[in-house]
Parts: sequence; C-alpha cells; structure tokens
Amino acid sequence: MYLRLFLFLFALATAGCVATADTDGRNTSGSGPVNFQELERRDSPNDYLVCPDDYCKKAKPDRVSPVFPMPAAELKKRVAVLLSKAPRTQIVSTDDTHIVAEQRSAVFGFPDTIDIEIIAVAADTSTVAIYSRSRYGYSDLGANGRRVDGWLEKLAASPK
Repeated sequence: MYLRLFLFLFALATAGCVATADTDGRNTSGSGPVNFQELERRDSPNDYLVCPDDYCKKAKPDRVSPVFPMPAAELKKRVAVLLSKAPRTQIVSTDDTHIVAEQRSAVFGFPDTIDIEIIAVAADTSTVAIYSRSRYGYSDLGANGRRVDGWLEKLAASPK
C-alpha cells in the first residue's frame, strides 16, 4: 500500500521533468558562469532573477538588487559563507566576481543552479546579480524565489 502511494507520488512529482536549457544556449548544469548582460529568461516559471537597475540588458528581473554597505570582496566572502551553511548546497565554481552553486531539493534531490555575480558600486558599497533556476521540470512552485529572497534577507541582516 505505502509502496504504491510512494510510487504514485513520485510519478506525479516527476511528471514533466525534462532537462531545461538556458535560452542563451547553455545547459543549466552549472558549467561556467552566466553572462548577466546577455542573459535571456526562460519561458517556464522555474527561475528567479535579481539584478541591479539596467544591469541585465535582455532580461526583466523579478526583483531589483539591494545595495550592501560593504566592499565587493567582503560581500563575496559573506555570500560564500551563506552558501556553505545552506542545506544541500555546494559551490561548483568561483572566480573573482562570480560564484556558481548547486542546491538540491530535500525530498527528491532535484538540482537547482544558482549564479551569483558580485558587483562593486563604489569602494565601500556593492550589490549582486543572482539567477537561480531549476534544472528539471516546468514549475518550481516559487522555490527559487523563496531561496534567493531568504538569502538576500540574511545578507542584509548580517553584522558588519
């Protein structure tokens, strides 16, 4: 009985789960950072984009990035610490201004890819561009947005 229920729920959860690709032609596997200047959004509602005003030229963000009262290097360190504490999350790649991470869903382990670009505004202020998207399926039921908004709240609340 429980096995049938589990199999039914698993089939329901994975229905329509096909690999998706970013519209810029790159697979969402996390290989290489996203170019936020050239990024084009998907047609499916399983992504979430945060950008500073006029930073993402070809994509409309879901939210405008906040400005943080710290240099870009400090913000990058705080983002890395935040990611290291996030459940089921690992950093896939990093460079001077960009971090690519993967977070897996709690129940089925579906991967989401998150690109974070650290942007210096001035010597003592910085901001971020974040593109979080599901690798499989059509809808994420708002999971990417909740994740990114929660991370931004934690970054804003973190002490200097």
